[in-house]
Amino acid sequence: MALILEQELNETLPYPSGHLGSILQSRFRCFQLDSVVEILDNYLAVSVSISCEKLKNVRLDFRDWYAQEVRRIFADEKGITFCFEDLEGELQSLFSRSPLTEPCGLTLELNAIQSSKHAKVDRGELTVQRNAAFQRDLRRVIPEPIVVVILINGQPVRALLDTGSLADFMSAKLAHQLKVETFELAKPMPLHLAVQGSRAKINYGCTAQVEYQSINAKRYFDIINLLNYDVILGTPFFFQHKVLTGFNPTKVVIGSSSPLPIEGKQARVLESRAAEVFANRVEAARKLLSGYAAPICKEASDSPLPPLRAINHTIPLKDESKIYSWRPSKCPDALRDLWREKRDAYLKSGRWKMSNARNTSPMLLLTKPGTG
Repeated sequence: MALILEQELNETLPYPSGHLGSILQSRFRCFQLDSVVEILDNYLAVSVSISCEKLKNVRLDFRDWYAQEVRRIFADEKGITFCFEDLEGELQSLFSRSPLTEPCGLTLELNAIQSSKHAKVDRGELTVQRNAAFQRDLRRVIPEPIVVVILINGQPVRALLDTGSLADFMSAKLAHQLKVETFELAKPMPLHLAVQGSRAKINYGCTAQVEYQSINAKRYFDIINLLNYDVILGTPFFFQHKVLTGFNPTKVVIGSSSPLPIEGKQARVLESRAAEVFANRVEAARKLLSGYAAPICKEASDSPLPPLRAINHTIPLKDESKIYSWRPSKCPDALRDLWREKRDAYLKSGRWKMSNARNTSPMLLLTKPGTG
């Protein structure tokens, strides 16, 4: 664990450019003593300790943690002056050439702390403070998800490995901070979460360079508003790189460095149900629909009678020789034009037909209620 931390610190926090120390030795050296890792900074000449339990936390940003620890150390030492009178012959013993009288052997390292001048207690009354609290609400023990650090366009980000996600997502804030070139999707894709009724839309996407373990390739991401993570790597990432994950302990194994095509029995097509509207083709579609509906969208006077069915029948007269007395009706002059129009339309459509019969009585011409 100390070697891994030393390598990460030297890669992410090297000597400033032009410093001569980078030629002689690396800036950081780490030593593990039981459950504590000691960090020695050759550039700032400070020593910082961190527990192994804290290093096992996947959410720990060790660069930010180290910067805060160094800032605290220098803040505590601020105001402490040093003068020549404080020396008691250390310079003479340091620069004098005296032969070694004792053989080199095992050494015991002793680390000490110095209390701040702003502390409320005296130097001889150092105390250890311990805060404890008991939760009185319902609680449960859950395992932490698999969160790894990957490089997006050369910058480290926190990525969640999610086997339940059907796509790879990137935070909109991260895309803005890294200045990733995004593009608008031709059709917005709906995004459904596991909770019924919760949904969103994906309007933008991007392509970025991804580096993780042996992977170094371009990858497509959908842009959404993520809350706790910078990137979510879903089933496309697992499928294309043959990723194997496990818990207790957490492990991630990459099976393929180069992305493989998504094909096979386990692959399916995700289609959008969005409808497209082309303004230059609306008029042609309207004419096509009007021509298709013309035979069935007619006026009542222009449509013929429907075909006879089994329910249609005739009612014969009981006495065909009997003559019924009737008086011819007369159409009012105000309705004569409407009568002629309706008569001609019904004769043309076949609803009525001209015939000679003795027992045929003309209709009584009346207007419908509310029409005058």
